[in-house]
Amino acid sequence: MELPAAATSVSRRQALRLAATTATSLVASSALAAGVHGEFPSNTSRRKSELSLVVPYAAGGPLDRSARKLAAETTTLGSIQVLNVLGDGGAKGAAMVARAGAREPMLLMGAVATHAVLPWLNPQLPYDPLRDFQPLTMVARMPHVLVMRADLAMQWRIYTPDDLLRFMSKTRQPLRYASAGNGSIGHIAGQLFQALTRVPLQHLPFSGASPALSALLDGSADLMFDNIASALIHLRAGRLKAIGVTARSPLAVLPQVPSLEASVPGLSLPTWFGVFATAGIPDALARRWSDAFAQTLQRPKVQEYFDAMGVIREDLRLQDFARFLQQEHSYYGKVLKAHQLIP
Repeated sequence: MELPAAATSVSRRQALRLAATTATSLVASSALAAGVHGEFPSNTSRRKSELSLVVPYAAGGPLDRSARKLAAETTTLGSIQVLNVLGDGGAKGAAMVARAGAREPMLLMGAVATHAVLPWLNPQLPYDPLRDFQPLTMVARMPHVLVMRADLAMQWRIYTPDDLLRFMSKTRQPLRYASAGNGSIGHIAGQLFQALTRVPLQHLPFSGASPALSALLDGSADLMFDNIASALIHLRAGRLKAIGVTARSPLAVLPQVPSLEASVPGLSLPTWFGVFATAGIPDALARRWSDAFAQTLQRPKVQEYFDAMGVIREDLRLQDFARFLQQEHSYYGKVLKAHQLIP
């Protein structure tokens, strides 16, 4: 076959250069493909630059802030892009990571809602929390606190869980409580509160903790079981009043706020969040990513950042994190069934 005229004019030097470029591309492609079966090559900048960390909730919340801090500080993995993928109480973002596939894996800042609660509330969830993810590093536990606007709490004379129960029993009007979405711990806490006290609440779901908190502050909602990292700045500024915490004892950052369980036995909901990868990645890569995030969490300035948010730092990795996940999945299934929140 005769070459086009343009091709016949290519000089020997240009041809050699073109051949060398093509060979280099083929070698790089082969190395990238080989990385699927072992650790991705450390010099593959293309692979590093494509690593994405999905936050399944709105920007500005504690999971988003934690993800962005980890992404910025974990420099050994190259550039990590944080993506906020909202919808279905966190399920949309989680499903995106689950479907990514081992050849193009993604990371997820998953939480108790996406991995231990939603699977029980929605049998048609488009992912399996235990099968479709590789647990890497648990980041922190995050207590929740029942809050109201400070001026409303003063107007209604509500300062403790017992005050709230007396007020609600007297009025019998359902107070509106905002949450980070269906299946979030804030949502489940409200449902459990109703089941245990027999007092009515009206649920107002949002796409994350930040918009839910905005609704509380502007008067669109009356109550919120908010995470401590989100509520703390407003509590310290006097905009919110803490009524009780969803822990078995008062928190170090809120020593004067009583435990809700003292007034509502059974209302203790541990919550947590951590980094997951798409299932099926090589073990060596899982260890590398897990170690990188764990090392970042040990840095003093990162520890100070999380301490300032009021979260409790953790250090569970890989198999230990996976075992913890299985326990949490089972625990919430029992809690939800025991209180008839699911069939």
